[in-house]
Amino acid sequence: MAAVLRSNWCHLPGKVLVSLCVFAFAGCREPQTVITGLVTFDGQPVPQAALEFFPTSGTGRVSVTKTDDAGRYRVTVSPTKMSVVITATKIDGQEKNPYDPDGPLIDRVVNALPSRYGYQEKTPLTADPVENETTTSDFALTSEPK
Repeated sequence: MAAVLRSNWCHLPGKVLVSLCVFAFAGCREPQTVITGLVTFDGQPVPQAALEFFPTSGTGRVSVTKTDDAGRYRVTVSPTKMSVVITATKIDGQEKNPYDPDGPLIDRVVNALPSRYGYQEKTPLTADPVENETTTSDFALTSEPK
């Protein structure tokens, strides 16, 4: 019996340390908020587009999401101003497979959106989410720059 009591007491400092660590780090979680919206290109919804949200201030985290078939998206982000990159692809015919020229043709995949939306350095798109609120950011993309 004494051995059983001693063994339980020996583990107590470790259990206390683990409990303190859990409580200490519980308050260190970065604040987050939600952005929802619609992505259109020349007035039409953009299905299956990839969206990347980059903090412009250097703090916060990068968040990534995808639009549904109706062009709608929902993403959890850091509550800081974001630059937004949007890319989408489409099939534009078929071509020979460069790795198997004698094999069957493969789909030729091309960008469906202008390149100005697809690079962090070039994108004119931004979002400014508010902490503890759901922010709506619709992106109306166009063929021609405005």
